[in-house]
Amino acid sequence: MTQSYDPEKIFLDIGFRSPESEGSLRTIELFGVPGERLPNGECIVNQKVQRFFDDLIVRIIFYQGRQLPDCNFEYLKVWLYDTETRDAQRGYDIPKIDRYDLEISSNNSLSRLEKIYVLDNGLTNSEYERWAKTAEQLFNPLFQKFVLPPEPQSIEANSIFNPFLKLVENIHDSLDSYSNLKRNLFFNALIIQID
Repeated sequence: MTQSYDPEKIFLDIGFRSPESEGSLRTIELFGVPGERLPNGECIVNQKVQRFFDDLIVRIIFYQGRQLPDCNFEYLKVWLYDTETRDAQRGYDIPKIDRYDLEISSNNSLSRLEKIYVLDNGLTNSEYERWAKTAEQLFNPLFQKFVLPPEPQSIEANSIFNPFLKLVENIHDSLDSYSNLKRNLFFNALIIQID
């Protein structure tokens, strides 16, 4: 998954506010989101890309936060992180990960999201155990969202099954409208800071 740094690529941060009045989690900010530069110089995030992150990360976390009685987190910073890319090639800064940070491994071997690192909040003993348990319950559902649906069987393009193939491809795309973005994912981990 290693990628070479392209100075023309733009990475932005975007913020999301919880649409619900329930729950303590109010804001999630994503860092390292691919953007594009308009002819007038303005930098934006494509609507489909923004919906992708909203549907597969942000809404899931907001929903889980409302379901967990022990979740008193109010603000999250989330960095998109490729574990195989060196910092100088990334195009944006990420926090340093150390042995004190909580590492959550994917609970699904088919997930394109492999790890979530939650930055240490300096808690100890029972406070840390409660915090770690809540963080795992909050973030574990994200792994399932990055599983690709099975690929349709390839049928020779000029065969008599060509109309059938088109139907199968359409069904495949309707099963997961983000399958192409997941297939070309540029990160395999998240780094999360809880404030």
